[in-house]
Amino acid sequence: MEQKIAALDAKIARLRHQSRKLEAGQKIILGGILLNAARNNPRVREWLLIEASKVVTRDADKKRLAPLLDELKQINS
Repeated sequence: MEQKIAALDAKIARLRHQSRKLEAGQKIILGGILLNAARNNPRVREWLLIEASKVVTRDADKKRLAPLLDELKQINS
């Protein structure tokens, strides 16, 4: 019985891993779409700059995004 439980636990862990991997891939693709739209569409760019200033609060995240946000601000100029 314990072997069956361990096998099911392992299967659940594999499914969770697959789910996280799928979600990470989806985020990467959607992020690429959003970046392309922000670089080419002034309305999307302005929205993204506003949202980033409201939502991104961690210093590490702000530092990571700073070059991109600066690029988008320069496009606006």
